Amino acid sequence: MASPLGLFGGTFDPVHFGHLRLAAEMREAFRLERVVFLPAGHPWQRGRDTWAAGAERVRLLELAIAGEPAFAVDDREVRRPGPTYTVDTLSEFRREAGPDVPLVFLCGTDAFARVETWHRWESLFGLAHFAVAVRADDADWHARGPGAIPRALWPRVTMSLKDLASAPAGRIMTFAMTPLAISSTALRGLVQAGSTIRYLTPDPVADYIRDHGLYATDTRPLSPDPASR
Repeated sequence: MASPLGLFGGTFDPVHFGHLRLAAEMREAFRLERVVFLPAGHPWQRGRDTWAAGAERVRLLELAIAGEPAFAVDDREVRRPGPTYTVDTLSEFRREAGPDVPLVFLCGTDAFARVETWHRWESLFGLAHFAVAVRADDADWHARGPGAIPRALWPRVTMSLKDLASAPAGRIMTFAMTPLAISSTALRGLVQAGSTIRYLTPDPVADYIRDHGLYATDTRPLSPDPASR
């Protein structure tokens, strides 16, 4: 069986050290060959456009991971017209990777709790494993225990890395993540207030945001990213 490949989706609007630390912890926890960042085009459940255009968010990610061979950026969701559906992305990766490579899709607890509302959600588990990142300070998640995962998916939950490494898809495994009090929302707010975002995101990202005037106002672009309609 080939080495597992990690897939990390999100808007990354903008990327920050919390995202990067989570990717590093995911790679270590699941012994992944590499982690691919997948900036979303138009996340259909959000019902609104991102603040920065897709090409800009891709560029910020490229700057953030420069020099880290275990990380990569894939812009297929930004280039794809229409809403972003995870099932479409995983289907493409499965075709490209072949039937035997384990794919591990990273998901937070809040998003995974709503997985039954995702487009063609029952097809997802034939395409990839799911790694659910649980914050150490997420008292609600720990209090709910198995109830934090939709009941229909309980048989897929495993505590063994061997289950993920020995099959290409179909299992769910949680892992503890380091809670970092950094958010893209907070970064945008700091930029709009004229405050520094140093030490919250890599310097090349902070420099690009400053030099290109990203997030300087509290309004989104007047015309949406063509790939995010």
